[in-house]
Amino acid sequence: MSGREGHLAAGRKSMRLARSVSARAWPLTLVIAAGLGLLLYVSTTSLPYLIASPAGDAHLGALNDCLARQLEGATRLGWAVAPDASRAAVFGPRVIAICGEDGSHSRLEIAGATALAFDGERRLWAAAGGHLLRERDGALQPVGDIAPPEWLIGHAGGVLALDATGLLVSIAPDGKVLAQTQLPGPGGRLSIGPGGVLAAVEWGGGVIVYDARTLELVRAEAPCTVEFLWWLDTADQVLLACGGPSSLRFDVRTGARETVPARTRTPARRLSGRALYVQGCDGFPCTASPP
Repeated sequence: MSGREGHLAAGRKSMRLARSVSARAWPLTLVIAAGLGLLLYVSTTSLPYLIASPAGDAHLGALNDCLARQLEGATRLGWAVAPDASRAAVFGPRVIAICGEDGSHSRLEIAGATALAFDGERRLWAAAGGHLLRERDGALQPVGDIAPPEWLIGHAGGVLALDATGLLVSIAPDGKVLAQTQLPGPGGRLSIGPGGVLAAVEWGGGVIVYDARTLELVRAEAPCTVEFLWWLDTADQVLLACGGPSSLRFDVRTGARETVPARTRTPARRLSGRALYVQGCDGFPCTASPP
């Protein structure tokens, strides 16, 4: 065989080998592409399912699965979790769904809800249509008229409501106003501490702390430029995310503080009756990492 013929034969052999490899690789490429497509589809379309399934969240997954069935695809505007995580509720434009870990569930046709909260006795409260509603005999019944609150949160003896003007009101289970106070201005963010005893309002880069029932002032201070507040397991201790390279562990009664290294922390709320942090996930509540 001449040199030219040898080169031609080698070329034809290489082409056959390339076609063989390509023929074998093409089905594999399809499998890989299909797998990537399936992964993309799952990651972009199945978030509500993953959250609202018993396997999706070790603490709240079963409740979310129940809530999803009660909502039947309704838009989710807000949620609340009982202090011990035994009950949860989600509201939409015209419906409120409630589920308990004991298997109880209900769907209430209530339009115009703006906020939900569970009090220390695990009763559900709702703000809807300018009225304050409290759970009684399987229904939400009016207990008073209030301005639509931006925040509604339960405490040991009722609920706190904070409206858009900065008016903070403590309300007893029968709807009686226990106390009220006016913040320096609007825009505060309300949270409740362990046991439902103390409440904090993040406002103007500082923290204002009250007795949750009486609204007696405990402390008003700006130990740093406060960006977020997490209640810790000790009833009077909080962690403050500051606008800088560090965070502060802060005692809301004494004012004592300790610098702690800053790191990425998930904005979340600690339940008042259980050492569990909760955040919103596509309109459902889900467990968050401790700060």
